[in-house]
Order: sequence, then C-alpha cells, then structure tokens
Amino acid sequence: MKSPNGIPPSIARRPPGRLGLFAPWPLVGVTALLLALIVFTPVLVSNSHQPGPGILTQAELVVDRSPGNDTFHFYVWALGEEIRYAQIDVGVASNFSWIGTNGVPWTELNWTQWHNESNVLSEIVASTANPLALDIFANYVYPTGNTWYVGMLAFYVTGPSGGESLYWATYTSGIPVTSPQSVASDLPFPIPLVDAGSGGGP
Repeated sequence: MKSPNGIPPSIARRPPGRLGLFAPWPLVGVTALLLALIVFTPVLVSNSHQPGPGILTQAELVVDRSPGNDTFHFYVWALGEEIRYAQIDVGVASNFSWIGTNGVPWTELNWTQWHNESNVLSEIVASTANPLALDIFANYVYPTGNTWYVGMLAFYVTGPSGGESLYWATYTSGIPVTSPQSVASDLPFPIPLVDAGSGGGP
C-alpha cells in the first residue's frame, strides 16, 4: 500500500538517522567539495607585500606647487600604498633655457643633482629652480623578477601669483601630456610613469 504522495509507508515514516539530523548529506557534500578545492587549488594571489607588477606597483610622479610659492614639490610613489621599491633615483637638471612653449633642449640637460634611495615607499624632491627637469627611475623587485618605472620630464611655471600656469613636457614615450595647467586649481597633479621592464634602469 502506498501513501497519497506515492511514497511507500515504510519509507515515508522512516525517521532520519542521528547524523542526518545534524549534517544533511547535501551540506556534507558541498563542504567536502569546498575543502578539496581549498587544499588542492594552488595559491593564485600572493599574500606577501611583493605582488607581481600591476596596477598597485605602478609608479607615479605627483607634482605640487602652492600658488605664489617658489618651491616645487615632487613625490615618486606607487598607486598601492604599501609598495616598496628596491631603488628610486631622481636626477635634477636646471639652468637651461625653456619657457614652456618652445622645445626642451633634452640633449643639453646637465643632471647636476641626484637623489638616490633604496628600499623605500617613496622619494620626495623639492626645488626652487624654474624651469627644471627630472629623470626618474623606480625599480620594483618581486619574487620572480623586477621592472623599472621611468620618466624624463621638464616643468616651468609662469604668470602672476594666483594666475600661474604650469607648463610641462616629457621626453619619455607613453606619458600623456596635459599642458598648461592651472597651479591654483589643477595641482597637485599625478603623472603615471612608464613601465620599461627589467631593462629600463639607469
């Protein structure tokens, strides 16, 4: 004889076992599958502070100058806040003829001052020179290799206090230039450096 829903009475009245009350088989199966995936799947994301090169390790130059202030401040750091560079070198050139609207005499620049740091999160350079140029190399080392972020740029500020304009140009292919910019409203301003690979060092 069958019950109204078609299940034999002996099965319909059978109580679940003690284990079935606390661990239904579908839940046990899903749990076992997840444990297997955790154990046998290789680690895809490193938990160290040295990931491979990518968006977080991308180096940028931040340019800042307050209106009416004669001092440039330059910051070289990564988009990721905890990225340490094995080496950051910044060369500074000044005393060259450039007014922002003509061509920069790149081959005539004399890099008279270098700022060199090792194993740092950032490097800061301040200068009152106007115009001035920077030659930047930031080396990022990760477990399986290294890469260099580079950029050679020139800067010049002109105009009255409060209405000053920042002109800038680059010698490095791949850096988009947006010049001139307003010192009062557009600064500080980030400029992404170029990933030159492992052979892009000084």
